[in-house]
Amino acid sequence: MKTTLILATNAGAYCYPWANSSTIRVMPPEPGLEVARHFDKVILINGVPQRYLWNPALEAMESYFFLWDPARCPFYAPSRAEIEQLKMIHKVYSFQKEDCGELGLCFNSTMYAPPPPGLLPENPEIECDLLFLGVPKDRLPLLRALHGKVQSTGLRACFRIGLTGREPEDVLPEKKDGWEITRAWMRYPDYLRLAMRSRAILDIYQTIQTGYSLRVMEHIFFGKKLVTNNAVIRFSEFYHPNNIFLLQQDDLDSLKDWLDLPFVPIKDEIKEYYRFENWVERFV
Repeated sequence: MKTTLILATNAGAYCYPWANSSTIRVMPPEPGLEVARHFDKVILINGVPQRYLWNPALEAMESYFFLWDPARCPFYAPSRAEIEQLKMIHKVYSFQKEDCGELGLCFNSTMYAPPPPGLLPENPEIECDLLFLGVPKDRLPLLRALHGKVQSTGLRACFRIGLTGREPEDVLPEKKDGWEITRAWMRYPDYLRLAMRSRAILDIYQTIQTGYSLRVMEHIFFGKKLVTNNAVIRFSEFYHPNNIFLLQQDDLDSLKDWLDLPFVPIKDEIKEYYRFENWVERFV
């Protein structure tokens, strides 16, 4: 079996800390390329510094670039001209099928590495009905409206928005009744502990995104209900109306009753498809 080095700027966040195995090593860029020669293939996730993307040493290796943001995403994704240049050195993949068709990229899904046993509490007491954690991007007005609507139905909405420094000057920290805008960042394991104490996770997409987020992976792997504005998920192999509330088609006034519906288990083969090690194998 091939050994794989994955270079990611946020290698200490999300599902990466527990993604390492005997055949997969996830590292921040420094000093990634110094150890790359010991691996059969290298996967770079967008966000790594430019000097890694254009390093001539990668031309002689089995090298891949994974675009884990929409191609039109400001600040986070390379420009279209840069993507064309990247294709000269790496085989470039995207998690978003329309970007693959438009830019001539290969498709690979979002991935997930479940945390090790004992990290998360078992059968925790539920403290929140609907949880959101994320950065504002172009979503802040919708998030404010949804928070107010959910609270008005008597449900507990817990929204935490982390500032990146790229927001307009009038977007300032604030905290009130289940709503918080903050410059303080939360570690991913701490977020997961909040998710385990919540009945449902809110997944609000940018207008340019349809590729699945980590919130979808948490829905699949932890059996947490999902509230989302991604209409494409209606056609996924894991969609079930008991499990996923679509903001475009489901009435928010029915959210309370929907939360009481039993969760329909997701098939093991679906979870296997999205597992980190199987995602790695799809880079060919």
